[in-house]
This record gives sequence, structure tokens and C-alpha cells, in this order.
Amino acid sequence: MTAASTAATISARAPRLIRALAATPLGIALAVTALITAARLTGTVDTDVAWQLWIAGRMHAGANLYHDIIETNPPLWFWMAIPVDRLATLLHLRIETVLIVTMGALVAVSLAATDRLIGQIAPRRRALLLTYAALILAATMHVGQREQIVLISTLPYIALVAARREGKPASPLIAALIGIGAALGFALKHYFLIVPAALELWLLTGQGRGWRPLRPETVAIVSVGLAYSLAIFLFEPDFLTKIVPLNRLAYGDLGAPGLRYMFGPLALAGLVPLAFAVPQYRLLAKAPFASALVVAGFGFAAVYFIQFKGWTYHAVPLLGCGSLALAALLAEIETPWAWLRMIASSLLILPFAASVDEAAHPQFPNPDLIGAVSGLQPGDAVGFLTTETAIPWSVTLQGQYRYASRYNGFWMIRAIMLNERAPNPDPRLVELGRRIVAETAADFACIPPKRIIVNRPRPGEGTFDMLPFFLRDPNFAAVLSHYKVRSRTSLETYELASALPRPAGPCRNGV
Repeated sequence: MTAASTAATISARAPRLIRALAATPLGIALAVTALITAARLTGTVDTDVAWQLWIAGRMHAGANLYHDIIETNPPLWFWMAIPVDRLATLLHLRIETVLIVTMGALVAVSLAATDRLIGQIAPRRRALLLTYAALILAATMHVGQREQIVLISTLPYIALVAARREGKPASPLIAALIGIGAALGFALKHYFLIVPAALELWLLTGQGRGWRPLRPETVAIVSVGLAYSLAIFLFEPDFLTKIVPLNRLAYGDLGAPGLRYMFGPLALAGLVPLAFAVPQYRLLAKAPFASALVVAGFGFAAVYFIQFKGWTYHAVPLLGCGSLALAALLAEIETPWAWLRMIASSLLILPFAASVDEAAHPQFPNPDLIGAVSGLQPGDAVGFLTTETAIPWSVTLQGQYRYASRYNGFWMIRAIMLNERAPNPDPRLVELGRRIVAETAADFACIPPKRIIVNRPRPGEGTFDMLPFFLRDPNFAAVLSHYKVRSRTSLETYELASALPRPAGPCRNGV
């Protein structure tokens, strides 16, 4: 066969391949999801997710959440991690690997459900939209975070609401299953309930007197919410009696330092496409899925700013809905204007640019932290004194160390510090500080860390120094007397030099 005939054959096959791919838009998106998931398997998870997975393992070992482990979030996210931990144990795999595969499977299910509800979009354009959605859901940072989970579970719900507004039929079973999935996402944070409320209001304005509040998906959401509330009362009452008061007392001091801090790369990557889509209201009137995504995007924007933390992963659902709204607008409009395609195509790159920038500049583990854990072996106990939870949880799960404290980090110390400087200190915060130090001394006595790593301010920083605060407690001072200084950087490390005496009181379960 000559080179010319070979080229002609390839040229003839190319249109057939394109037609075959266009006829299976979901297949392309699922293939992309599988490739992204496979590529992620060599990586790990971010700090909050590492803590979540560690808790799941400890709960399997007999630890009681909110008693043996102090965690500020409601229990659903940790319950979700329990089957992941169990499966990892049965398969003898790292728990991060199982979680990454699980999230890839959830993305695939979300895309399949969405595809069933947007059949009005031509196959080729639907293929591009679903493939872009696969990239947004699976390729952006923070795998396993609550924000990624709610984005994955909300996407088919948005498509369902858009179909309802257009008066299109939907299988009651599929609608109920989509409602259950969305409810589990919304239940991860009470803030997320803003989104279904906004979508329901949008549906009401579109349907008018034809609007019906009792539908399979809404019944499913309410049922899941009631069942979850009851489960907390029955199985985790300590969350209501211990953690909610703790959050009210000390969690408010973790807000963003200013409004400018809220406009990080991921937030802007979601807000800019939303801001561009809104003026296209005439086109949005012909694009129900895109319109519903815009409504959800503004709902998630409200969630982001109400939380007012500025943490990058908080912007993930805002980013997802904003960029997908623009992509859906291009897909649903038969012949979008050339300038619209050009500008929108440029904006659709923003989420990936922001994710790449974040991946290229990780805050932790930094060289000081890598040096601080150097020489530790899997199974070695390690203790941390820091208000920054990213420090212990960017290395503990990954290094398979034994974590000695019941706290993931001492974020409460910020509120306690501010209280100490106040003219009339709140005695509740004073007592909280004493209790935290006493519990930490007991934790370290029960699980003597081979190394204690302390995040101390550099000279001239003027920030609160945790170590003198902890050393006020004679029991903690007695524990630290068995250690010698190993190194001093931004993280001061202490190595166990002599055996600690047996603890006087009982130790925690499962740790």
C-alpha cells in the first residue's frame, strides 16, 4: 500500500470515527473520567480529606467520634469514609487509592444521570459538554472534599430541575435516586441548602401555578434530611452537646482576614464565567440547563461568601457551576455568535489554569516539614502543636504515622489568644484553653510521640507562641521533659529521649 493510499484510508476512517464518538457522547466522557482517575492514583489527598480518612480508620478500631476524636464537622462526611476504609482493608490497598477510584465512579454516575436529562442537546455538542463536565468534576483539585462531592451530586439534580421547568417527563425512580444523591451532598453542610432552595424558587417562577412541591426528588431530599437529623440524635449526640457549643465559642475567629482574600484564583475562575453568562439572558432563555447552572452557581457563590473563610476548596462548586453554565450555553444554542464562542472558550480554560497554579505552589509539605518528619517510619507516633491543620495532615496519613492527639490541630488557640488579650476575658475560653492543654498532655502520655513538632513564630513575627502556653500546664511540662530538641526551623522538633511513665488515667479507644 502506497503512502498516498494509506493517507486516503486514514482520511476516510476519520469521519467515521468522529461520527461514532459523536453518537456516544457519554462514552467519551466516561473514558476521560477513567483516564483522569487512573492518573490520580499515584497522588494523595489534601489535608482535610486525610483527616477524614484517618478518622474512618480509627472509628473502625473502636474510637468514638466527638469523644475520642474532637472534630467540628457533622458526622455524615466521616460516615461516608467508613466503607472506603473497609474496602481498602479488604483489598489491602492504600485508603487514598480506594477513595480516588470511588470519586471517579461517582463522577461517572453523575455524568450518566445528567446525560439522560439533557437529550435535547445535539450529540456532538453534548459529547463536548459532558467531556468538559468530566474534566471539571474529576480533574480539579481537592479530590474527596465535601465541595467536590456536592458538585458531583448536584449536577444531575440541576439537569432534572431544568427538565422540570421545560415540562419534560422524568422517570420517578431516576428522579428519586437523583434526589437521594443530591440530598447526601447538600447534607454535608447546612450552607449548601441555599442551592436547592434557589433552584426551587427558579422552578416556581417558571412554572407558576403548575409548580408542584411534592415530586420524587423533593420527597427524597426531605426524607434523607429527616433521616440524617434523626441519626445524629441517636448515634452522635455528642456532636450536639459538645461540638456545637465549641464551634459557637471559638470557630468564628477563623474567618478571612479581609474581603480581598475571598477573591482567590478558584473563586475568580467561577465568578468570571458567571458574570459573563448573566448578560446573555436572551440566550439563556433558550438554554434551560445553562440557566439552571447559573442559578446554582449564584447559590454556591452565596455559600462561599457566607462562610467567609476564603479557603480554596470552598470555591470548587462555584467554579464548577460557573464554568459549566458557560459550556452548557454554548452547547444548547444552535448557532452561538462567533464572538461568544471565542470569549467563552477562553473563559472555559480558567478552572484548569487555576488548578494547575494551585498544584504548582503547594503550601505544605514544605522543606521545613519534610525535614521535621525525616527519619520517621510507618507506625511511629508523632505529635504536633500547631494552629495550622495542613501541617500534620499533609504528612501523617501519607507517611502512615500514628497520630497522638485527639485534635486535628489547635485552631481554637486563636480565639483563646484573642480572649487573653481582651480587657474582660471570657471565662469559657479560659477554661477551654486549660482543658485542651490537659487533654493533649494525657494524649501524649498514652501515645508517647517519637517526635513532637511545634509550629513556633519566627523572630519578629509577633504571633502567638503555642509552646509557652502549653508549658503552663505542669503535666504537659513533665511530658516534654522526656524530649530533647532535635532541630529548630519554622517547625521546632523534639525527639523522645527517655521513656514516659505509664499514664495515670484511662486512654482513648481505638487510637
